[in-house]
Amino acid sequence: MDLSTLLQRATSLAKQNVVDCELPGVERTLQQVLQATEEMHSRVTQTGAKEMQAQMLLGSKGIDLPKLNQKLAGLSSGKTFEPLEIAGAETDVCTFLKNERENAILSVIEDTNRNISDSVNKQKWGHLTNSWNEEKTRLLDALIGPSQNFIDLQRLPEQTILNPQSLPMSCLDKVGLLYAQELCHYNTLVLKGRDRPNLLQRFAQLVSTFGDARLTDMWIQLSCVTQTSDIPCNTDPIKRRHQQPEFVSNAKTYLERRYKVYMSSVVGTASSTDNYQLVRAYVHRLFSGQQTIGLVDTAGGRPLWPLIYYSLRCGAIDTALDYLREAGSSCEDFAQFMTERIAGVVNSKIENQLKLQYANKIRNSTDAYRKAVYCILLACDTNEAHGEVAKTIDDFLWLRLAMLRAGDSTGYGQLQSLIVDSYGEKYFNAGQQAHIYFQTLVLTGQFEAAIEFLSRTDINRVHAVHMAIALNELGLLGSVRSVAQPLLTIDILDPTPLRRLNLTRLIRRYVERFEATDTAEALHYFYTLRNLHDPKGHNMFLKSVCDLVVESGVLDTSKFDLIFGRRHSEENVMRGLFQEFSCADFDTHTMAALVADELVARGSFEMAVRLYDMADKLNLALKHICILLAQVVQQRPVEGALRARLSLEAERFATRLLVEQVDVEPKILASFTLLRDLLKFFDSFHEGQSVAAMQRLARTGLVPSNIQEVDSCLANAKRLSGEVIKVLPEVMVAAMDLTLTQYNQLKSEANSGSSMQQRQLQHLRERGKAIANMAATMPLCPTNQRLLQLILQMH
Repeated sequence: MDLSTLLQRATSLAKQNVVDCELPGVERTLQQVLQATEEMHSRVTQTGAKEMQAQMLLGSKGIDLPKLNQKLAGLSSGKTFEPLEIAGAETDVCTFLKNERENAILSVIEDTNRNISDSVNKQKWGHLTNSWNEEKTRLLDALIGPSQNFIDLQRLPEQTILNPQSLPMSCLDKVGLLYAQELCHYNTLVLKGRDRPNLLQRFAQLVSTFGDARLTDMWIQLSCVTQTSDIPCNTDPIKRRHQQPEFVSNAKTYLERRYKVYMSSVVGTASSTDNYQLVRAYVHRLFSGQQTIGLVDTAGGRPLWPLIYYSLRCGAIDTALDYLREAGSSCEDFAQFMTERIAGVVNSKIENQLKLQYANKIRNSTDAYRKAVYCILLACDTNEAHGEVAKTIDDFLWLRLAMLRAGDSTGYGQLQSLIVDSYGEKYFNAGQQAHIYFQTLVLTGQFEAAIEFLSRTDINRVHAVHMAIALNELGLLGSVRSVAQPLLTIDILDPTPLRRLNLTRLIRRYVERFEATDTAEALHYFYTLRNLHDPKGHNMFLKSVCDLVVESGVLDTSKFDLIFGRRHSEENVMRGLFQEFSCADFDTHTMAALVADELVARGSFEMAVRLYDMADKLNLALKHICILLAQVVQQRPVEGALRARLSLEAERFATRLLVEQVDVEPKILASFTLLRDLLKFFDSFHEGQSVAAMQRLARTGLVPSNIQEVDSCLANAKRLSGEVIKVLPEVMVAAMDLTLTQYNQLKSEANSGSSMQQRQLQHLRERGKAIANMAATMPLCPTNQRLLQLILQMH
């Protein structure tokens, strides 16, 4: 018998052996018992001792924990505000309506949250974009040229004590102040409706007193070139300048007059000398001996064509004709052509003959003056430089302008491109000779580029600004399409190479230096922008004043009072700098309302309230002061803070409403009255005057004093405005706090067991319960938990 057989028999004997004892019978072999023990040990070590103890405890009560876990795993853990699922066909009508109502409420909450989030994001990005645009504008305006004013890091700060009563010094220098006075005088005439003087000529007369010959020449030149007929209001200055020959003829006439003065100085005679004698003397001085080599014809012993050229150069075309007649029959055709030219008659036959003569003979002639005269009168070889004759910039410009014909916009544009693009600032050494490059641009009709070039340097910026203002008043300045564009821009619709100047950017960059100290002058400069609008349609005069008021700050009201004045109760009038600009287009009250609207759009409600008051729009003033009071009415009073300033404004409005008969909307008046009462209530609350505070609060009827008044207070709350509803939770918390304070004081008194005191304590508990009930009934009231904590302390 082997061991395996012996083991099987022993196992069968063990199963058949029945032991009569208290232990239950085990029908398992030793190997099975060992295996079960190992499985139980592994489960205990995996699930943990606490879970096994829980299974043993629940198992003793008849609960099958594994089945319970399976049931719990099948349950759905949905979100709190997830729409409710409608039950199957067994759902009754009440349950269905309840689910629909709750789903509607949840959808409203979800939509509201989404709208608020979208609005906040939009406002955040809008504010961020505006901030970056302002910073970008400030940086671009600062890039006006290299600065040599390096910061000395070794210099230590010095303490300076200023007299607070002293007025700020003007930031305008002597020249800037004289310009500003002339501009103020001009604006005064415009506002009074009188005839406008030529501002460009007025500025030119003013500059002549400065004693700077170059600056005087620049202004005189600009004034001479821009002497044109009246310009229609709807005409684009750029296109008109490019198409009308007045600017070419004016520039040519200016160069001729200046050259005549030069000729007189060379000869040593007065400029009023007879042109014939002046030219003859000048040519005699210029040509002597070998200098006449190459000159083909003579008249009276003098070279003929220099006499004709210099007669044309100084604008004496009649003198040139006299010299041609003295030359005899050899110049009869040319003399006839000039005679008809003076009379305004075009003889095509003679002109073609002369052009043919020029092409066959004169083009290769050794007489440079004869070639120049033919090119001037026949407008041929327009690209010829004539270097032997034109030896200065003035001579070159005069030759090119003289060869232009009326209506030749293409040739005019080519001349302008030659100056600004081909040659440019480097050729003219504009950094050292700014006046020469400026005059060249002006003579070729490029006023905008000339002004922008002049405005790059500090010493010339003041002159550039007033040149731009004068040209704009005359309707000759090409302004940009949008005030948000750079200082100088190229418009694809304009003839090449003309530019457009951003007058708004130029003036505001100039004014920002002195607007804080010379506010009256700053307003006059802003007034020159009255005909310009930003992309949103806002008047730039209004917008500039708004920016000045807003940037002065809400705490510094001196600038505000200076511009808009104060309301004097004894006379009920306003006095301020703004009143000077009151006219048919800009009434003071209307402008105050417009500025207030702009301030409201920017969020500056406090100054907007005062402006609405000045504009006699008391409804809007009270509406926005209610919005402000709703934000700070519950705060602790602090001197100089927004709440303190609003408290003074509220008292002033309340006094005015009592004295004057003002038509105010009842709802706005009721909200203002309630918020003013709550302002006094919180003053007493923060000062610890519980009795006075509760008396003021009782007069408002906002908070119940017992259970019976809850319904009436809730009914009143439904009629309140959003501003009062906003502070109502804080009012209930303050009322509950005062009730608890009175309760604790009364409970700590010596006769705490008297019946009267018990009735008072019961009344305070009832008041607290009424306040809590009202808060619990109001939808979405955020103070329920705080009220419950306070009311529990009274039980």
